[in-house]
Amino acid sequence: MSEKFNRADWIATAALLLTVAAQIFNLGVLWQTQQDHARRIEEQEEKMDALGPKVERIDANVTFLTELAREERTRKENTR
Repeated sequence: MSEKFNRADWIATAALLLTVAAQIFNLGVLWQTQQDHARRIEEQEEKMDALGPKVERIDANVTFLTELAREERTRKENTR
């Protein structure tokens, strides 16, 4: 076990360490991307939650205007 590291052993060790470092870096990039996507999805969900009441009001207004137009049409048909 008292063998010295020769040049090939050092190159192999350096290559292994570089490979491990690159894999750790890639995992960090993937983790950051996943966190970014989760944040964006959460923002969109919050926007959709805020949009619900607006859509309900628009739907109520459309329903009201539809009923109003029906009544107008019925009045016009009855006056003829």
